[in-house]
Amino acid sequence: MRQSTNLTASLSDQIFVKHIHWAKACNFPSTATHAVDFGPGGTSGIGPLTGRALEGRGVRVVVIGAKGKAGSEFYDAVNVKREPVWSKEWSPRLVKTL
Repeated sequence: MRQSTNLTASLSDQIFVKHIHWAKACNFPSTATHAVDFGPGGTSGIGPLTGRALEGRGVRVVVIGAKGKAGSEFYDAVNVKREPVWSKEWSPRLVKTL
């Protein structure tokens, strides 16, 4: 975008023409705990799509947009909700029996 002379044309091209590799875009580091969606929210927003791509990895998607109900969660640093990491919760474990 920095090299583009027409910002509007560049953004439109990126949104409507270029292909998005969503698996790569959602390849967050293992230390990530939250993803924030500032869009309009709802089922047509990018938050639910991202949530499905990150399901089971322990990353919580917080939708802040107009239809999002999690805006208060975003600004509340005391009661931070975390998603379970399925690989840790459901992985096989050694059980010692007597």
